[in-house]
Amino acid sequence: MDSPRPLAPCLISNGTIAHARDMLRALETLENVEYRYIVTGELIEEGRAALVKLMADPHSATLIVNGCLFLNVESFRYLDFEQAAEEQWRFVLHGDDSLLELVSLPDTETEDTSSKRPHLLSEETIQDFETLIVLDDEDDED
Repeated sequence: MDSPRPLAPCLISNGTIAHARDMLRALETLENVEYRYIVTGELIEEGRAALVKLMADPHSATLIVNGCLFLNVESFRYLDFEQAAEEQWRFVLHGDDSLLELVSLPDTETEDTSSKRPHLLSEETIQDFETLIVLDDEDDED
């Protein structure tokens, strides 16, 4: 009997992921975060930000500016995630000698304003992952 097809990983409540698509899926659950940016073990910056753009683009930077987080998973090698508290999740993005730690903050938006929050396009509606990134960028031109 031939061996069955290889199975994709199944991670529940915590784990480490390195594939950009999986990192996007995990991070699109975030809205508002507390962040800490650490380089070679030294805290460089910490604060709060709202996730306004999530992407996988080898030509764009991850930026935190004016309380807004533009997060590019291509800026990092892998991601660790775990539940930090009852309503909080902790994500640690690992770069070369750097860490970006994100801890989710409880949702304070009302239901009416939450529908206006930008979201990553659903991958299920687009066959090609690179097309997903291109279509997301086209939304910026409007």
